[in-house]
Amino acid sequence: MSSLPRRAGLVVAVVAAAIALSLPAPRATAVVPEPTVRDGGQQSGAREGGHRTRARELARQLREREQSLMALNRRADARERALVGRKAVLATYGYTGDPDEVRAVLPLASYRVSAGFGLTGPLWEAEHGGQDFGASAGEQIVAVAAGEVTDVAFSGPYGLRTIVTLPDGTEIWYCHQTDASVYAGQYVDVADPVGTVGSTGNSTGPHLHLEVRPAGGAPVDPMDWLIAEGLTP
Repeated sequence: MSSLPRRAGLVVAVVAAAIALSLPAPRATAVVPEPTVRDGGQQSGAREGGHRTRARELARQLREREQSLMALNRRADARERALVGRKAVLATYGYTGDPDEVRAVLPLASYRVSAGFGLTGPLWEAEHGGQDFGASAGEQIVAVAAGEVTDVAFSGPYGLRTIVTLPDGTEIWYCHQTDASVYAGQYVDVADPVGTVGSTGNSTGPHLHLEVRPAGGAPVDPMDWLIAEGLTP
């Protein structure tokens, strides 16, 4: 009788194993990772980076504008200094107005008016065709008006003569020079040097013989011409 329970237990164990083998194997459960979501810190960092880039660009533009403004100021200062210097030069030759509007100046900074236009006598072969300005030898002669140098040469009784032709065709003759500082074809502005006072040609002493010839024709009184230009010889 004692062996019956053992046999019954053995039968139960065999039956349980058979049932277990007949059941399908359990499926493995896949572990799916949760999607990664950017946090607010990363988004904020991107925005801050964009702001820094924009700030750098604005700073660069500001520097460029400041540099441009400084360059403009430097040019304005240089022009102001040039105008101040130009005004002083023009004043030396009898013009005290706006340097940008100057049309004519006197030919010498220091002189004494001597023989005038239209005189006759043994000193001239014919009627005196210009105005004489006595001055020291070597005194600088300047262009009374802007124009083109059309002749620089010795010309008989006129000595060393420079002719400047103005835009309207008027010729200005500078005669009896010791030397000339310009050449034919050169453009000269108002108060630019053209030569120095001398006594070449028919001359009894150092002076400038100035002639004004409208359209290159017969001479007119230089004093009248200078006065008409607003000067006081």
